[in-house]
Amino acid sequence: MTLYWLLSVPAHGDGHVAWRDVKSRVGDSEVYDFMLPTLKIGTLDTLVQLSDELAKHDTAYESTVGKFIDTLRTLTQASTNELQSMLTVDEKSVDQYIRTFSWNNAKYRSDRALPEIISQIGESMHAIDAQLKTKMTQYNAIKNSLATIRRKQTGNLSVRSLNGIVKRSDCIPDSEFLQTVFVAVPQTLTRDWINSYERLTDKVVPRSSAKIASDSEYTLYSVVVFKRVLDEFANKARDMRFVVRDFVYDEAAMEHDRVQALEIVEQEEEVLDNICEWLKGSFGDALTAWMHVKALRVFVES
Repeated sequence: MTLYWLLSVPAHGDGHVAWRDVKSRVGDSEVYDFMLPTLKIGTLDTLVQLSDELAKHDTAYESTVGKFIDTLRTLTQASTNELQSMLTVDEKSVDQYIRTFSWNNAKYRSDRALPEIISQIGESMHAIDAQLKTKMTQYNAIKNSLATIRRKQTGNLSVRSLNGIVKRSDCIPDSEFLQTVFVAVPQTLTRDWINSYERLTDKVVPRSSAKIASDSEYTLYSVVVFKRVLDEFANKARDMRFVVRDFVYDEAAMEHDRVQALEIVEQEEEVLDNICEWLKGSFGDALTAWMHVKALRVFVES
């Protein structure tokens, strides 16, 4: 990234002479005009007060512009060159905008008092920063929902969704008294499960356990128990470090979860595109406001 210095030097009655003097002293560095309008000076006390205020605004607005850049980089995974092409101001690159800077009198009228101009810029940046926070909160909420869904789809058998793993044939038909329970057993405890599941309570159907699936950490078993001892069975199983899954085979619920997952994926893509376009479109407004604060600092401190 190019480093720029804003220099204000005494003109001694002839700005062209001062310009040539600066150019002769900076060696190989490039020098550009930084054009300022005629602004209202006000009193010395006002200038001193504004100097402190502008320094705070300068730091805050630099942070906001930095958030735009970092957020867009994170969301798009763009390279430095790609990022530079996305970040423009009035269809100019950042470097072109800075090198050809001119005061936007249509937006920030130079005939107004300096405190009014500063207040106007502050309101603009506050609105931009608030929008950024709102949009990122919305995106992060959807992203977290998507992460939860993906974790259920890709985690081990103790946490992932059992939709698509458990089949209807793995469950007993609807019964008033009996229920099929699914238990994720750590691989190191599978022998303990086989030897003990019938005795966890006195209402477990003998020889009802069946292996459903397995991964590197857990084996999923089914077992049939009486509904009235389900809570007791779950507690005893947890004491043995077996994970009783909260799952009931329901094709309608499975379809609902599948559709919901697709909708969240689509929402995430839509919101991501929206935020990226907003970041690219609003970056110019943020940088413009920041550069006008820089210009005001040059003027006030001169």
